[in-house]
Amino acid sequence: MPRWRLDAAQIALLGRRLRARLAGARGNDLLSISLDLGGGDDDWLGVEDGAWPTVDLMRGECSWWASPATSGDREYRLAIGRAIDFRSTGTTRFAALQAAFAGLRAVWRHDDPQRTRLSPLAHLGFAFADESTDGWPSAQLLVPAILLRSCGGRRTATFSCVAAAGEAALPGWLGELRARQGPTSRSPARLLPETSGPLAEQAFMARVAAALRAIRDGRLEKIVLARSRRCIAERAIAVAPLLAALRDRHPGCTIYGVARAGESFVGATPERLLVLRRRTLLVDALAGTAWQDEVGAASPSLHDAKNRREQQLVVDAVRTTLLPLCSALAAPQAAEVLQSGSLQHLRTTVRGRLRPGVGFFELLASLHPTPAVGGWPVAAASRWLQAHGERRGAWYSGGIGWVDRDGDGESVVALRCARIDGRQAELFAGAGIVGGSDPAQELAETEVKLAVIADALRHARRRRPVAGQAASA
Repeated sequence: MPRWRLDAAQIALLGRRLRARLAGARGNDLLSISLDLGGGDDDWLGVEDGAWPTVDLMRGECSWWASPATSGDREYRLAIGRAIDFRSTGTTRFAALQAAFAGLRAVWRHDDPQRTRLSPLAHLGFAFADESTDGWPSAQLLVPAILLRSCGGRRTATFSCVAAAGEAALPGWLGELRARQGPTSRSPARLLPETSGPLAEQAFMARVAAALRAIRDGRLEKIVLARSRRCIAERAIAVAPLLAALRDRHPGCTIYGVARAGESFVGATPERLLVLRRRTLLVDALAGTAWQDEVGAASPSLHDAKNRREQQLVVDAVRTTLLPLCSALAAPQAAEVLQSGSLQHLRTTVRGRLRPGVGFFELLASLHPTPAVGGWPVAAASRWLQAHGERRGAWYSGGIGWVDRDGDGESVVALRCARIDGRQAELFAGAGIVGGSDPAQELAETEVKLAVIADALRHARRRRPVAGQAASA
């Protein structure tokens, strides 16, 4: 497993570079120093086959990310601690983060003489609704104290602090690394599932029936309804093995984990909300679901009228949203089938060229929530969900991502996820309701989606090691 320890030469180099950056810096400057850690692949989880860390990686302020493996080597990111963070709530939450980020860019200094050529990153997370009531921020932008990255046989570390912290930043960084180091002796907890029960299932189908009435009355074209299920383990759930199991079982998904205030939020999502690189943007329009159950029985066809209508609503809404924000928008493309474990979805990637002056957070504010997670029309769907007591814990169906110092970034939709609190896990899933939806079929769809996390919880104890995983960091 990674030893989470810099050697003496690296520590001395980091100290010298910090002191050089502090000379002449203003107290509110944000300083980032990147180190090349040498060759090797590392997922940063510290988990090996049959050996489990006594101190779980996902503790304190921490986030972990694994990009999809569909386009080559996966990139792994582990963010530890905080150098600075911004939080916002309400209808202007993204505008507030955009303003905070503009101020941050003006004072963000990057020291990179080893030419890692990797811009420092800030981590982003936001809830589905503008107001959050369960303790997780409605929207948060956080520059981590330490960011470890690994991709294609190359490993780097970026250390960040506010200049006012001075040379005390160095022992703080080393302390953060030591806190995630320990002998391997503890086995993962056995999961004791708690089913939602027939009353909860009946309540969900009753909500589907109410949504179908609103659709028949012409008040809505689509509404997305969420469910949750609680599970309990014999002792505290170790998150690192769970993330490893999700990564191994869902190579086409982005795997994410965020820890804060004693809780963790983890998931495996097939859906990108937004990728922005040098003013070129990609947005996934993802909707429609088909699957096979445990005995091989198939759901209705992915290409039936209901799934095609549901997906086309998302495509049209995304294109309508992006049109005034883009100087060019690529011609519509045919939907492709996206395989995600036992689930299949229809996906259309919308491509465009951003107009000057439009920023990453403005795009988020315009796109979220898409009809894939909220409904259509957006305002009417939001009112309906609020009136019917829709609850979505943590950042479920919101977003998680990153933005770099230049304003480029990526965000995924936080789906197929669970909120972990000690021995307890609350799993989340949803289904899109349109005209012609069958309540029993929509319930079955949520069951298959909930199984993504439930199965990973059960299989975390049989995690496969990463080939070529490095033993130093």
